[in-house]
Amino acid sequence: MKDKTRKNEECLISLFSKHKPFSEHLVKWEDELLPDKYDQNFFEYCGQPTKEEFENAMQYQKELGASFIKLEGDYPLSDCFGLEESVTVTMLLKSSEINWMTNPELEFCTPSLKELEELEVKHFGSLYGEDFTRRNIRRQYEKLTYHGAYLDGILVGACYSFCSNSLTCIDGLIVDEAYRKKRIATSLIAHVRCSFPDTPLFLHADEDDTPKEMYKKLGFETIDKLYEYLSTDI
Repeated sequence: MKDKTRKNEECLISLFSKHKPFSEHLVKWEDELLPDKYDQNFFEYCGQPTKEEFENAMQYQKELGASFIKLEGDYPLSDCFGLEESVTVTMLLKSSEINWMTNPELEFCTPSLKELEELEVKHFGSLYGEDFTRRNIRRQYEKLTYHGAYLDGILVGACYSFCSNSLTCIDGLIVDEAYRKKRIATSLIAHVRCSFPDTPLFLHADEDDTPKEMYKKLGFETIDKLYEYLSTDI
């Protein structure tokens, strides 16, 4: 199953980024339309990069005008060159039955781009800047299937799904802060599960973040890890 989720993830990133060999241990992924998003512009490593490889990668980023560099791979690096490490876990829903407590007052449909922009800017605008947040959601809206949760006609939560290799990935889960603790996140996940009943469902979570514990309670189990090394000030 781990190999299938990795193929799904590669198909997903390929919607936005093109890859090319960079050096013996590095492959470069680039999104020409959104070059300032480090999740879509990174170096994938296979083996420990040398100091020279890393310095060349740094120089490449600087020549692009980028202020960040990101390395990612399937195992921890012995030398991360001073970059900050984080771990993203892949979690697979093991049970086919859903016995979760959901919010019966919610209605679900595809949100408009304008609604999504407003929700994303409200949540991420102060962190990443309003301009980037809007460009990012517009780029993703073109390629992904979005699901919106509505309460009294107001978009209070959203996520997207992507299906390939007989798997469904759910990601980008966001809930309006004013509507937290109303089972909106759980209801959205249940909605996606019911929308794609014939394919296994998986998602991603920060290994050190609280949502991972919520996913465990819903029946998701960790099956894979991705190691990421990032500096946003080069």
